[in-house]
Amino acid sequence: MHPGCSLPLKERLPQEEWRARGYWTAMIRLLTFLLTLFLMLPALAQDAAVPIWLGDGSLLSPSDLETAIQQMLKNQPKPQHIVVLAHGYHTTREESAAQFQEIGKRFQDQYGQRNERVLVIGLQWESAIPGAGVPWEAEEAYLGMVGRARNVGHNAARQLMMRVNKQFPKVDTSLYGHSLGCEVSAACLLPEINYGDDLPKSSAYKPEQNLSFLLVSLVGSDLDYDVWYKSGVVFQTKKPRARMLYMTISPYLGDRDKTLEVRQLSRGMAGGSAFPRMTMEQCDTVYKNRAIMFDNRGIPTDHSYTNYYDDARVQRLVGFASFLANPKKAPEPVEMVEADRILKLPNTLEAIVPYLDSELISSQMYALWRVEQINCGSSVHMCDETLGKLALMLRNTPAKVKKERQYSSCKTVQKGIWPTEATMTRAGAPSWDD
Repeated sequence: MHPGCSLPLKERLPQEEWRARGYWTAMIRLLTFLLTLFLMLPALAQDAAVPIWLGDGSLLSPSDLETAIQQMLKNQPKPQHIVVLAHGYHTTREESAAQFQEIGKRFQDQYGQRNERVLVIGLQWESAIPGAGVPWEAEEAYLGMVGRARNVGHNAARQLMMRVNKQFPKVDTSLYGHSLGCEVSAACLLPEINYGDDLPKSSAYKPEQNLSFLLVSLVGSDLDYDVWYKSGVVFQTKKPRARMLYMTISPYLGDRDKTLEVRQLSRGMAGGSAFPRMTMEQCDTVYKNRAIMFDNRGIPTDHSYTNYYDDARVQRLVGFASFLANPKKAPEPVEMVEADRILKLPNTLEAIVPYLDSELISSQMYALWRVEQINCGSSVHMCDETLGKLALMLRNTPAKVKKERQYSSCKTVQKGIWPTEATMTRAGAPSWDD
């Protein structure tokens, strides 16, 4: 009831005015609903990744470059992280687009759980050509694509990344390669790299200008396992071009990546099949600075891109990247915690040797590096293939390891410290004391 009146307010107003009020109330509600729906549509229609076509690696035209940037801005105008994906060999444009969406969705989900915005970019390049599937032409086609992958990384990929950095100057960017896409990644990161082979060399776009990545991931890597050693590239410490290098390695014991095993027949051992051979300077730099991580879990025998970047691996990778980007906000992954612990241990074998049997392959490698400093005074035997060849022997003929250790130039091997008794047993060698 209105004060001082015996009739309700509605009964005192003309009926037409109430109809008008009801009409405008309904219109306001409808417009509010439509506006909300309109604002939601971009999010509902948003792709998980933005594929960018780089073709044979030729530099992009200014208009194509700006179109690519506009696609990124439409997808995610204010990213907090940037993920860059690079596919491998014999992949069509349509296939890579589908792969990028599947893998991109996994990165979107992981960053979304952290309430962080991510822009996922897919580097598409022309890696599928006639003859690639014909046995008597396959090797020639494949080697041609190795050269193309390097050219893509050296030129179009570097050009695009520099433009992305200009557009998003304060956003951390990580690079995720697979198979021959790791050649694209390495060439993009290291324009000065010398591959030490007979394939045609390609010049690089603005080689004097460094690109910096938070994390560089090389899974199922088709790079030569010793490309770092042959190239002699300098791993910078003051302004590193990659804060962390992450590599998958097929386990010496158990199932391995079958495609990379076949690759060994034409080009030798791939990076995804063996521990990387580095110079002593490179080796000491990455271990001292906790700048390298290895992973031998969940290695797909079929070499599949989407199986390599499965939910579990993407979760681990986002954990690394999030902690590197903001260690005060993100929890430190267990792999990094254990590596830090090993680096801080007293300089005694008693303290370090137990980690040679860690479940984490990275922890085993950090412990082996430290043990070598004590026993042999340097990382020389991690770099001259003494330990690498022994690891291969451990897989193929484990019984010979114990017979050969007395002749080894490495005191860690001579003393039976590595491979450990547990490792020998897993490899199927006879009893340690036999």
